[in-house]
Parts: sequence; C-alpha cells; structure tokens
Amino acid sequence: MALLRNAMRTLSGGVGRQVALHDLPFVQSVDKCQLRAISAEADLGVVARAPVDFEWTLGLESWLQVDEQLERFCEEKGGVSFQHVNPGSGPEIIYSTARAW
Repeated sequence: MALLRNAMRTLSGGVGRQVALHDLPFVQSVDKCQLRAISAEADLGVVARAPVDFEWTLGLESWLQVDEQLERFCEEKGGVSFQHVNPGSGPEIIYSTARAW
C-alpha cells in the first residue's frame, strides 16, 4: 500500500504529472484496463479514451484527498476492505485490498 501512496503522491506535486497505474508492478488490472492518473488545474474525473483506456484527472487538492483516503489502508491488517477514491465525475475508482468488496 505504501508503494501505491508514494506513486500517487507525485500527482499532488504539480500540474501535468502522470502515473500509469496499470503499469505499477503491484497493480492487478481488471480485463486489461489501463488507467492513467493525471494532475491538472481542475477535477475532470474519469474519462474513457477507448473501451479499456481511462484517464483519471484531478486537481492538486483532490489528489491530496485521495492520499488521505488511502492512508487507513497502510495501518489495517488482514481482511478485505475497500474505499471509493474518485472525488471527480465519471466511473468510480475503488481501491480494494483484494479483488472483492
């Protein structure tokens, strides 16, 4: 979990930063979906660029909120838990400790 938070924290460091979440070695993509997280001036939410290619664009403050929402997963031990983490529009982004919720 700490690896994901570190990757995501780069997004709150400045406009124009990107993280290809699907390329992170510890991320399990569902149905080969690709998700790029992008920092911008404003929240655009999740936008589909192709059937399995998505961009998740949020402002710097919203990326800080996402980081805060993920913080609790660094402390939890065992079990399955999840959190909706997209404060923008579009499809939900769900962080889950397993492929379930």
